[in-house]
Amino acid sequence: MRWGIGGIAGMLTIALLVSPLMAVEKDKTSVDVRKTAEPMLDNILAGMQFDDFQRYVRDFDPALTVLGFRSQFFEANRKIKAAYGDYVSREYLGTLRKGNGYVVLWKGRFSGTSEHILIKLELVQKNKKYGVTGMWME
Repeated sequence: MRWGIGGIAGMLTIALLVSPLMAVEKDKTSVDVRKTAEPMLDNILAGMQFDDFQRYVRDFDPALTVLGFRSQFFEANRKIKAAYGDYVSREYLGTLRKGNGYVVLWKGRFSGTSEHILIKLELVQKNKKYGVTGMWME
């Protein structure tokens, strides 16, 4: 089962088309990207755990938050919890450079399944600040 941010991957695509991408710092290492991404993923997972939309979107690229998917967050979050259960832990797998950003990968554990869940977080830098432009669990 695949889930995009709040279960609305189409809006993510629209946001990326509306929002111009800036060049990423050339000297950014995977360790630096991981240090940036870990607290962002913590916020997203805590937002999901506690049905806290504001915490969930705290680190999103601003172009994503203007799309108004707050009402859809709660329904998608309910479906994710039904499929996977609650977040338990994760193991860092690596960082990939993708276009003007990065994809950070973790192997996640959730209470409702014995299988590992791949967690992918996509980051793009704008105005020297990173923002989440995608998050998938599969």
